[in-house]
Amino acid sequence: MQRPLVKICGMTDIDNISQMLFLEPDFLGFIFYPKSPRYVVGKLKPDMLSIIPDTVKRVGVFVNSTEAEMRQMASLYGLKVIQLHGDEKPTVCKRLREEGYEVIKAFSIASESDFEKIWAYEDVVDYYLFDTKTPGYGGSGQEFDWHLILRQPIRKPWFLSGGISPENIVAAAQIGAYVLDLNSKFETSPGIKDYRRLQAALASLK
Repeated sequence: MQRPLVKICGMTDIDNISQMLFLEPDFLGFIFYPKSPRYVVGKLKPDMLSIIPDTVKRVGVFVNSTEAEMRQMASLYGLKVIQLHGDEKPTVCKRLREEGYEVIKAFSIASESDFEKIWAYEDVVDYYLFDTKTPGYGGSGQEFDWHLILRQPIRKPWFLSGGISPENIVAAAQIGAYVLDLNSKFETSPGIKDYRRLQAALASLK
């Protein structure tokens, strides 16, 4: 089994980030959605992120932000990847991608019909992200039926999110995701990741 890449999302504390870097994640995610308990603005100053090496891509997670807001945060925080977790149109994705950002478009999944909307984005994003459909925008800690993905003719690399935990991470890795997106099931409190739980879970993938 080829191990998927790893994204640790929802970082809010610089000491916690320095711990996570020992795990050599491929992506670190920062949430710029004010309603999230992991909202990063006011918790991490942009210059603090200088400890993150270039080998780790910084992902900014946005929910229905304006393009101007996204560009501003991307410039301040050195974001190379923009994750759109709201109702953003393909035209927004296209413009951001043309400006040089890698673009992830998130889709909330509960049933097979939820995949119908992804095809409009096929030519304007770099990655899809599949998360559990909830009343909000992700962060539920609940998983959906991951096997639904296997029935789709998906031609883009994709991130798997939603309810990945130490108990099911091996099963998650076997679904075929390009990246496993790890968040709430590996926390001691919102925005603070448990190093030992993550270390053990990632070791189980080797």
